[in-house]
Amino acid sequence: MTIDVFAQHFADVKDPRQTAKTSDPLYDVLFLSICAIITGCEGWEDIEDFGKARLTWLQGLGLFKEGLPVHDTIARLISRVNPTALQSSFIRWMQEGVKLNEGEVVAVDGKRLRSSYQMT
Repeated sequence: MTIDVFAQHFADVKDPRQTAKTSDPLYDVLFLSICAIITGCEGWEDIEDFGKARLTWLQGLGLFKEGLPVHDTIARLISRVNPTALQSSFIRWMQEGVKLNEGEVVAVDGKRLRSSYQMT
């Protein structure tokens, strides 16, 4: 998946900021926040820490070319986004994933991810 595909699914989520006052693209912050939350982050500082730990990966995707925003900036931006548009966009994005794997369930189990589960 490219960030362009992500941006297409989240196109209904409008940037609430004035264009001249933006340095961090909306879709970069949305992608960071959603990835961080999926992996278990529970607050703005966790999201920032997630981004710092994976900045090279994020920049390899073409995101955060000028660096990562601080957690206060992430919080301000996400809190101003229309929640209905964000929810609808997220559902469409997840439905696309179902189409790509032909409806099979892809289980994400924390024990498996941490290799603490012994397969029999």
